Amino acid sequence: MPQRIQETLYGDDVFQGFTAEEHLFQGQTPFQKVDIYSSKRWGKVLVLDGIFQTTERDEFVYHEMLTHVPMFGCANPRRVMIVGGGDGGILREVLKHDIEHVDMVEIDRTVVEYCVEQMPTLNNAGAIYKDPRASLVIEDAFEFMKREKKTYDVILVDSTDPIGPAEVLFSHTFYDLCRKALNPGGVIALQGGVPFLQPDEAPGVMKLLRGLGLKSRVYLAAVPTYYGSSMSLGYASDDLAAMTPDLENIRVRFARSGVETRHYTPELHVASFALPRWLEDTTGGLA
Repeated sequence: MPQRIQETLYGDDVFQGFTAEEHLFQGQTPFQKVDIYSSKRWGKVLVLDGIFQTTERDEFVYHEMLTHVPMFGCANPRRVMIVGGGDGGILREVLKHDIEHVDMVEIDRTVVEYCVEQMPTLNNAGAIYKDPRASLVIEDAFEFMKREKKTYDVILVDSTDPIGPAEVLFSHTFYDLCRKALNPGGVIALQGGVPFLQPDEAPGVMKLLRGLGLKSRVYLAAVPTYYGSSMSLGYASDDLAAMTPDLENIRVRFARSGVETRHYTPELHVASFALPRWLEDTTGGLA
């Protein structure tokens, strides 16, 4: 029996929803409630604690933009860390690049396992976890970074919204760990919420990153199932060249890489940093 699934991330007065044809999985882990539904319009949908995370139909938009903008923005990305990303989409995209190693640190094994089973298009049916360049670590990324003290060229924070188990990933302490783990010339990229409905999230993250001595700015991705206009993605580095992408340079890197994409292009890479005036004002532009 079809049922309407409604999200209230932004409060009771603003919500979105979809009609689910089938409830494929429901579980309560030590960290969150996990649901996977099937729908006619969006394919399979991953929902964590009642908040829509990703869908089969449009996941490539978010995953390509969070991955390839920093990967092509960094001059020589060899070692990568993914924070979160349990559905596997970010790791799938990272592994398209000629890298040496990637650590994916995800707190919830259940999300990984059931996304492999129920949403195999996001993770190549789990084949990404067998790639010799990839290491899947089931642990709190905060604890992992404090203990391991590894360094990376690109750090991708694919977290849920700053509530529940992901709240610590938006803290000064966590970003300080990221700053210390970033190699010179490296890039950090992270999801910054939908700024029209979450107006404090992106400016707050920009302030934290700049307070740690990094240059930072916001870029945009229009993901159809993220309600409330374009989603903001935070971007930070100690390298001004990485922060101000040159179109011809990005075109050369993209062509040499052989990476195949459905959404990302070098032209979109550069254009995604063009912000509307109100968002430029609230996030401080490039600083």
